[in-house]
Amino acid sequence: MKILGIFLIIQGVWSRDLAVVYQSQCAFRGTSVTIPCSYSHPHDHRVTSVAWYRGKPSPWGWNGYTFFNTTSMNGRFEYLGDTSGSCTLRINRLLDSDQAGYFVILKTDDDEFTAPHITLTVQDPGITAVVPTVVVERDMVSLICKSKCIGSPPANMVVWSRDGKAVASPTFRAGLDDAGSYQCAWEGLQSNTVTLEVQYLPRNTTVWVEPQGELLKGNSVNLTCSSAANPPVHNYTWWWYSGTEPPPASSMLDLIGTGQVLHLASLVTSQTGYYLCQATNTLGESNSSALLQIEGTTLAGRASIFIRSGVVVTVLVALTVLVCFCSRKQPKTKENQHSMATSSPIGRSLNSSTNPDPDSMYANVHMSSLPNRSLTPLQVLNDDHTHDSGQERDFGETDL
Repeated sequence: MKILGIFLIIQGVWSRDLAVVYQSQCAFRGTSVTIPCSYSHPHDHRVTSVAWYRGKPSPWGWNGYTFFNTTSMNGRFEYLGDTSGSCTLRINRLLDSDQAGYFVILKTDDDEFTAPHITLTVQDPGITAVVPTVVVERDMVSLICKSKCIGSPPANMVVWSRDGKAVASPTFRAGLDDAGSYQCAWEGLQSNTVTLEVQYLPRNTTVWVEPQGELLKGNSVNLTCSSAANPPVHNYTWWWYSGTEPPPASSMLDLIGTGQVLHLASLVTSQTGYYLCQATNTLGESNSSALLQIEGTTLAGRASIFIRSGVVVTVLVALTVLVCFCSRKQPKTKENQHSMATSSPIGRSLNSSTNPDPDSMYANVHMSSLPNRSLTPLQVLNDDHTHDSGQERDFGETDL
């Protein structure tokens, strides 16, 4: 058989006017494959047979020949050719054993030609999704579906899906919503799943202040910086700008700390200003700021003010009541005096005298002066920081 193989190959070299055209094929196990084949010969020759052989090549020729001709093929093998130029072969329900070398022997009434062999490769059914695993937002992405046998199927015959939902186009510019698991399908075959990750700069950076509300001198506060990023933020940097107006773009900021949380203890008014957090990952950074206004009054000082204000209010209320009482009492005194003047000569003489009793005059002046004294407590409070204690004490003794 080895000698025959060598003889057939030599015959092919000699028969230059005969030619066979075909090429190696690849197909999936269990499917069918068609091997297109054509031949040519001199016009004055008549083709008498076309035979297919299968075997594995070796350094000494072919081993294990199996003869296929136009009359013996049946079952899984079909000869689709003729004797006028076609030698196409079809193999159905491919088996792993069908992976081998194949060649054609062409005979005419005057010659014989053995064509060079081709190879049929049998593969496991399947296609592979080729998807980049990591991209940066706004990068271009191309999805490719590959087969071991045919390379890339026609794009218009491939269906792509992401997380079970159809993908409109296999080429797109990556956005955050494009992250997910991708698969391709072709002619009933489903590919593997490939996960696409979309990375992006830090965004939605926010500074949170705790506790919220008014900040007083001596208090403590925590500033927490949060940011969405992929890859995650690996560095938080804190900067400070003095003043209550936003810092200009060209202003110089003071570096005051690092870490996601900035703790400020025992606040002082000079710490009033803008606190800026810079969140950084491997792709870049993003900023956010918060304005802190520290009030100069402490809690203890405010409590003292509240107490003093309460005292002032109490004094004001007491004086108001006293004034009202005196105002109501004074008309009754005048009525009594009028009654006495009407019923007694002495009373009439007092009422009509041009030189009234000095004691009565003093009493009238003293009573009429109380309403004027009722306006002074607020002034006393305001003068607390400008008068010495002796003056306040003397002023109080005279009033009372």
